[in-house]
Amino acid sequence: MEENSAVKMPPFNFGDPQLWFIMAEATFQLSIPKPITASATKYNYCVAHLSPEAAAIVRDVITCPDKDDPYKQLKEELIKRCGESKSQEIRCLLAGEQLGDRKPTDLLRVMQRRADNHQISDTLLLELFLQQLPKSILLSCTIYPSSN
Repeated sequence: MEENSAVKMPPFNFGDPQLWFIMAEATFQLSIPKPITASATKYNYCVAHLSPEAAAIVRDVITCPDKDDPYKQLKEELIKRCGESKSQEIRCLLAGEQLGDRKPTDLLRVMQRRADNHQISDTLLLELFLQQLPKSILLSCTIYPSSN
């Protein structure tokens, strides 16, 4: 039986657990000599690389994993328990994500990520985005309607 080399997992991302699992799955595909596909192996790698805080959130899943597909169970529960709920995402989007120290493009990316999970039109997203920009930035911007 061939053994896979050690897999370098990304640190767990509380702010976007769904993205963390996408990154973990890409890491599993890069495993040498062959991709990691077994649910139990993926589960063990993920559990071994969770922070103590994240592990505590899914303690019940870790102490009693699903016998058929422990990785799927862990993934679903971590995303459900650590990620923003749909109502939280909409609330953040509508209540206003603050620009803070970020560049406007960084703010727009965060807002687009939240809007992607809902049927929010580009027009509404642009309006919400512009509401979050300081007047000094708005005055220096010229917005051209897209040709699409």
